[in-house]
Amino acid sequence: MTGLRERKKTSTRRALIEAALNLFEEQGFEATTVQQIADAVMVSRKTFNRYFASKEDVVLAHEEQLMDDWLDVIDARPRHESALTALHRSFREILTGPGRHPDEMNRRLRVQTLLQDNPALMGENMRRFAVREERLARHLAARSPVGLGFDARVLASTAFAAGRVAVQEWAAGPDPDVESSLQLIDRALSRLADLPPHPEPPSPEE
Repeated sequence: MTGLRERKKTSTRRALIEAALNLFEEQGFEATTVQQIADAVMVSRKTFNRYFASKEDVVLAHEEQLMDDWLDVIDARPRHESALTALHRSFREILTGPGRHPDEMNRRLRVQTLLQDNPALMGENMRRFAVREERLARHLAARSPVGLGFDARVLASTAFAAGRVAVQEWAAGPDPDVESSLQLIDRALSRLADLPPHPEPPSPEE
């Protein structure tokens, strides 16, 4: 019975997200109300609030779930891997793994379009980035017996910045599919691996 209940909850949550995205695209984010989203799925506002605190949460639910999945996969990576390698391989895994929902990339594209078109919504997403970065830094630090401290925070911040640029480029591309997303993520994170630990000394002419 518990399994059936969980499946029903997952189905309702997914239906609310889909209905919200449809309404946001049809009539705009600001013009859409929580009640309209609930009505589209034929549930009460109280039921909506069991899943989401606001309509902003509906849009950003995908980002939060992606973050949760990413951290779980990072934690499961072999401990001998460097933090950057674990970041890179885990991100590829959540994009291509067997548990990925078939509509995942399409939903991500729709969310990115909404974020780009709504400055207030993008601002809320950026505010939450700080929380996600801190979570990522803690998980990276936990991979080391002595912790990574400063290095973990820097790596988390730069990885998020690189990933954000890659996702924006992907969403604006002519063919935003899984493969193009992976190529951009590979390109962005490989830039971090290429950075020297110390700056090059100035040449005698400088």
